[in-house]
Amino acid sequence: MKKMTVLLILLASHELGVAQTSPSLGEKLGNAIEKAAKATGAIKDDGPPRKIARQGGPMLVLKDGKIYFNEKNLALGESMQSWKKIIGAGSVCGEKQWPQWCKWDALGIVIGTSMKKNDRVEYLTVYLNNKPSENELNFPELAKHGKPVAHPWVVARTFPGYFEFDGYGIDRKTKFWEIRSSVNRVRQLRCGLRDCSNPIGALNETVGIYMKLAGRSEYDALQEINLSLGEN
Repeated sequence: MKKMTVLLILLASHELGVAQTSPSLGEKLGNAIEKAAKATGAIKDDGPPRKIARQGGPMLVLKDGKIYFNEKNLALGESMQSWKKIIGAGSVCGEKQWPQWCKWDALGIVIGTSMKKNDRVEYLTVYLNNKPSENELNFPELAKHGKPVAHPWVVARTFPGYFEFDGYGIDRKTKFWEIRSSVNRVRQLRCGLRDCSNPIGALNETVGIYMKLAGRSEYDALQEINLSLGEN
């Protein structure tokens, strides 16, 4: 293992020496180590990620550490009403309980507040596949007759439009490794210690990225992505 590490460093140093331009030294080093690792067979070269053509309908874009819906900025920390105004009609909301939430079934989108009893949006969840989570299956909402029913904030559909992250188009077939290799490295997308079922990262200094995959491997497709504001 030590010999492999030394070899990768030497190869990376060579790549740094021949590289001409790069946005930053960190990115240059990361690219060089990745290229060296592929050259030695330390990691698998999966080829280029799939490319998703831009399509019509609603557009959700994560760019420069910000969230845009149909080219309008959605800022976590702003009021629920400001978000509802930008996203548009069709919301169903639970505003008489805490945390508050609003969902758009037709868009596969849910937003919500924290337990602090203010109306600022703390999180956004976008569903690309509406398979229910283990938490929803194991801890369902119970109706008055005692039978399990879907939680009121669970959306019935998936996002129908174009979803883009740092210039890379994503759909329900997009795998995590494709996303990680395509977005800006500062997002720090990474798998968990035990598996890759719930990768994490950072959209910016205050907003965390939490993903759910269809399986436990980086080669599984993205099911949902959650963007959450950190505690102040």
